[in-house]
Amino acid sequence: MKRLKVITKYFTRNALEEMFASGKMKPGVIILLMMLVIGFISLPFGALVGLGYNAFHSMGQEGYLLALILFVGATVTFLFGIFTIMNVFYYSNDIEQMLPLPFKSSEIVFGKFISVLINMYIYSAIIVLPLVVYGVVSKANIIYYLYAFIALVITPILPMILASLICMVLMRFTGLSKHKDAFKMATGCLALILVVVFNVYTQSGNSGNPEAIMETIAKGNNSLMNMLTSIFITNKFSAYGLLYNKEIKGLLFILLSLGVSIAIFTAYYFIGGKLYLKGVIGISEGYGKRENVLEGEKAGKLTKTSSPLKALVIKDIRVVLRTPQFFINCIAMLFYIPAIMCVGIFRGDQLSKFAEFLSGTTEWYGMAIVISFVIATLSIAGGGAGLTALSREGRDFMISKYIPIDFKTQMHSKIISSLCINEFAAIMVVVGLLLVKASPILLILGTVSAIGAIVLITLICIVIDFNSPKLEWEDEKAMYKGNFMPLLITIIIMILGLIIAGISFIVKSYIIVFIIIMLIVAGGSFIMYKKLVELADRVYNEN
Repeated sequence: MKRLKVITKYFTRNALEEMFASGKMKPGVIILLMMLVIGFISLPFGALVGLGYNAFHSMGQEGYLLALILFVGATVTFLFGIFTIMNVFYYSNDIEQMLPLPFKSSEIVFGKFISVLINMYIYSAIIVLPLVVYGVVSKANIIYYLYAFIALVITPILPMILASLICMVLMRFTGLSKHKDAFKMATGCLALILVVVFNVYTQSGNSGNPEAIMETIAKGNNSLMNMLTSIFITNKFSAYGLLYNKEIKGLLFILLSLGVSIAIFTAYYFIGGKLYLKGVIGISEGYGKRENVLEGEKAGKLTKTSSPLKALVIKDIRVVLRTPQFFINCIAMLFYIPAIMCVGIFRGDQLSKFAEFLSGTTEWYGMAIVISFVIATLSIAGGGAGLTALSREGRDFMISKYIPIDFKTQMHSKIISSLCINEFAAIMVVVGLLLVKASPILLILGTVSAIGAIVLITLICIVIDFNSPKLEWEDEKAMYKGNFMPLLITIIIMILGLIIAGISFIVKSYIIVFIIIMLIVAGGSFIMYKKLVELADRVYNEN
């Protein structure tokens, strides 16, 4: 028990330090940014709960709202949990230091799980406002809010256990561990694919047959709840506990949810320890292949001349492609957010409805262009190549200061390489527009808006990185620790998207909306480019 306490304290402290120990922002500012982002995300959800309560209550299905709230919290935790678990359990630098110490593998798993859970409570906080809104509109007593707090604590546990077991099985039974870089890329990308597949499964499973849904609604007595509580069993008990908060069975359901969570976690403690130890051994080993660079045409390729700009762009792109952490954050994540959004928006027969809706009139073209703009920007706001354009060089940046290449050429190489990578996000926008059978004019304007948005956000990210580059890092993951600029960029995008969406409702002209977006892109890009030239001159030329 003493060892368990020590290792849990160690990982918990590390998790809190990574969350708040940023040299650029004070903990209070970080917390404020988190609250703003969570508020932006959960506000529409809370409004939906508040506006829909009376309708669901009149049908005897108000419990569905509680089940939906907890389901969203659990799903969001699972979606982001797999990626976090891969980083904390397998890609962190403390693995080699921990394994020789007198700790059981199950104790290491326990400590790491707690540290991940701390991070996941931030994501699951999006259900706090909807739970509070439900309590207000249903005129709940203090017991409800006490149960809601317990439900908030319980909700992420089962999704995190499932996500953790998926990662452990994946790492245990794949034979790529000696090919470390390829192994990290493959497992990281596969984890993201599993998240999308899981979301597809849950969405399709909950869409159901319309006739069956109507029949279930007609039964009343909160019969609709079971449609959302079958995957995460603890959600089912927590939702019933919140629903019957004024009765003794509400307490029994909450205790049952808590008991099941403890039982599942206890089983995970022993099973996870065995899986983790066998999966993590040998992960730090490398694979080498000897190659004669002088044979055949290889020597000619090594001595082939090229323009400085082209050489720098190719070098930067190769670094991103060959480094697992950069590949996952800069490329794989570009497709992650749009994929999740498309699964949620286009599930079931919604795709045909959107297509029919857009084919009938041009009234909503402006909104479609705004959505294209926002999706493209959100895709690269959380990572993207621009935000680490300079920091990726690390301590090797000193070489860039002394090579005989003009600072503008090096700056342009960063812009071009970042755009070459980030513009992949525009592909998702084009695919989405094609899926809804957008007209040629809407397809062109939406695509141009997406490309322009990516150019603007990429330049903003590069300016941020050049203004305060993070060059002193031991491994690639360290660059992303304590970096909360993506949160700020996300807030700006959301505010800007809401403003443009409001304009589209007022002017009712998609041409004017497109012109406004292009003016924002052109003006913002010009200002950012001028600022970037100043920063690049300072970064490359000052001693």
